[in-house]
Amino acid sequence: EAEEASLGGNETYQELQANLTKAQDALKEPSTAAEIAALEAKLPGLGLDNRDADIRVRFIKSELEVAKFKYDHAIQEGGDVGAAREHRDELSRQKETLEAAFAESQADVAAVEGEIAKLRAPVTAAQKELDTVASERDAIQVKLDGMKSVIGILETDRIPTIHQIVLPDFDVNNFEQPVGRVDRCVTCHIGIDRAGFEDVGQPLATHPDRSLYIGKHPSNQFACTPCHDGQGVALNSVEQAHGDVAFWLQPLLRGPQQQSRCIDCHREVVDLEGAGNIAKGEQLFEQLGCHGCHLVAGYEELDKVGPSLARVSAKVDPQWLVDWIQNPQAFRPRTKMPNYMFSDEEATAVAAYVWTSSQEDGAEWEARQVSDTGVDASNPELVAEGELVFNQVGCRGCHAVGEEQVSRSLGVDKDWAPNLSRVAMKTNGEFLYAWVKNPKGYNAHTRMPSLRLSDQEARAVSSYLLSISPTMEPDPETVTVAMLEDPERAEQGKALIRKYGCAGCHTINGMENESRIGVELSAFAAKGIEELFFGNAKGIDHNWNAWTYGKLENPRVYATEHVEGIMPNFHLSHEDIINLRVWLLSRNDRQPPMSYRQPGYDGRWAKVQKGRRLVDKYNCQGCHEIDGKGGYINALYEDNPTEAPPILYNEGGKVQPEWLYGFLQNPALQPLRFWLKVRMPTFPLSADDTTSIVEYFTAKSELENPYFFWDPKVDSTPELLHNGDLLMSEEYFSCWSCHVMGDKTPGGPMEYWAPNLAYAHERLNPDWIIRWIEDPQSEMPGTKMPAFYPGGPEDIFDGDEAKQIVAMRDWIMSLDYMSGNAAAGDEMVQEP
Repeated sequence: EAEEASLGGNETYQELQANLTKAQDALKEPSTAAEIAALEAKLPGLGLDNRDADIRVRFIKSELEVAKFKYDHAIQEGGDVGAAREHRDELSRQKETLEAAFAESQADVAAVEGEIAKLRAPVTAAQKELDTVASERDAIQVKLDGMKSVIGILETDRIPTIHQIVLPDFDVNNFEQPVGRVDRCVTCHIGIDRAGFEDVGQPLATHPDRSLYIGKHPSNQFACTPCHDGQGVALNSVEQAHGDVAFWLQPLLRGPQQQSRCIDCHREVVDLEGAGNIAKGEQLFEQLGCHGCHLVAGYEELDKVGPSLARVSAKVDPQWLVDWIQNPQAFRPRTKMPNYMFSDEEATAVAAYVWTSSQEDGAEWEARQVSDTGVDASNPELVAEGELVFNQVGCRGCHAVGEEQVSRSLGVDKDWAPNLSRVAMKTNGEFLYAWVKNPKGYNAHTRMPSLRLSDQEARAVSSYLLSISPTMEPDPETVTVAMLEDPERAEQGKALIRKYGCAGCHTINGMENESRIGVELSAFAAKGIEELFFGNAKGIDHNWNAWTYGKLENPRVYATEHVEGIMPNFHLSHEDIINLRVWLLSRNDRQPPMSYRQPGYDGRWAKVQKGRRLVDKYNCQGCHEIDGKGGYINALYEDNPTEAPPILYNEGGKVQPEWLYGFLQNPALQPLRFWLKVRMPTFPLSADDTTSIVEYFTAKSELENPYFFWDPKVDSTPELLHNGDLLMSEEYFSCWSCHVMGDKTPGGPMEYWAPNLAYAHERLNPDWIIRWIEDPQSEMPGTKMPAFYPGGPEDIFDGDEAKQIVAMRDWIMSLDYMSGNAAAGDEMVQEP
């Protein structure tokens, strides 16, 4: 009815309906009707003649086959071969004559039918056009007809016509052989791929977010169960079809759990539209360090998430170390470090081994550090200077410095990087000075980058951080160094560290070869209820979902007097538990064929995934907004956004990969906006990691080949270069009123300055420059760069705007040859 009503308001449909009626009326004209009647009157007689001719041909063919057999038999048995041959040949001649007569008879019938079809052609054409417009209605009607029986004036339900979709080779049987999957969900869900039924109840409703899900995954190609699970072949009841029956291992997925199947075909889900829950769950798994204890295929090579403890005795207060091990959340409520629920004795023992095993390396490191750092938290001028530096150079992109401050959250209530509001309770000024000055000097594998602080800046920042934090309160029962140096206690701690898997997250001297202590989770979602131990827990339903939620909420809820639990408590929020559970539900042994997976699964998307993990590891989004996400430090620049770190929108399509590689290795070499206070840090990136980040950006930009060679002497002309220079001059667009050029700076306030174009030749992609000049907002929404086109000058290239844009691009790219201020060599820049 909804479809019929829609057609009723469709002007095209109404016009075609009128055309059909007009054509039908034309056939009723007396002359036309008489002509058709006369032709139709010929058809019965011609049909009889045609049928007789057909029968004669069939009979003669039968007789000929017998004659052929008798001829062969005469040869084999010594009969009258000549007579047999003559009879066979005579029948062959008769067959040819009769076939010719039959063909003539067929032609007579076809000629008359053709005349009739010609007269009726307008009606046929009009009906075909009308059927095309009404095809959706008719298809739905066919489905509905399969669900209703009409007996007289009664309409009753009946067994519906079965519609099924077959996915060839989608599954693998127990013998590792590919087998097809049959899906019959559309038998009941008949409106799933049709717009207009969003408000209709199930099973007739349109699929939610149809353009996203069905638009990109047509049901006739992907069916339903690959995403939704359920028992796709079942039709006897809703419960059976949805798999809500005993012993069916893949019941219908509901709510966010449906996203657990995205990862079967999509390698990278973090930026995948419609996959927010599983993306957050994956990031929680990676950033909380779950892989340190649990092996998961595809996540084996992730780095440890915790800081190195190889020199920790040179870093922290001994009492703080014990307190931290016993209850990390008491010191930092939003920490990623889980609580192992150690007793006082256990926490002290663990601290003892960590302390003693790090003393030799710690002492060696301390001996190389500056003895008199000048750090002074009681000096107000130094503290004020440190606060200014801390807020300006970029520290706030990762770190909060107030009890209630948050920089970037991991999940709902975890800090991506430590909150520094209580750092004086943990460490001292000498360590802080050395750490902020050269993080890699203390830990070669740290995530913490260098901000290239001067001695004075490091001194000031350390003083500021100590000033905002309370110090450790004296305690008569405080832990002493002597307690931590007790060999017996240290050995007890070593056993506890091995038991609880601390080396899965931390580098600990003497524990370098420890293996993971947790169960492998590569196929955790495939575990049956009989494989899950519920202990004596009450109030928890006996199913996979409930068990997993309970384990994440309280990891030792299933422990008993005889079965110990050792998993620590991360104190996860309800939302984070749901998201982690969605991700865990994706851990199965199903591997759809490549033909069903996202194009570029093992190519482009493998690069995106590898690079994204590094971007997360080093928290690039703390400072940079990358393709619409991140830029958490921008909250500090609301009054002056031009002083914030740059937005990385389509960065892979914007910059040259060689330049990006060099910039990541040493950002200080090319200060694009040297007037900014915030600094691009120097990260401890290996050559391979740098390459992976470059490939991440180029893969996200979908460039087939981001590498190119551009030479103005080959790829441009003197005329283009001259006019490009002219267009950028004060006479036209006055580009240098904003852009820095080499050592020449524009006038006016620095917040209005734009990047140094002296680096453009080796930094920017020439094709991107064209798109940028054409429409800056499409390349970077919200940019302050003005749009000059359309509306270019008429006196250059006769107003040919495309050529003007190319000229400016060529001039910008030619600045490679500037030698300070002259572009492309004087011999190339001449009047055309």
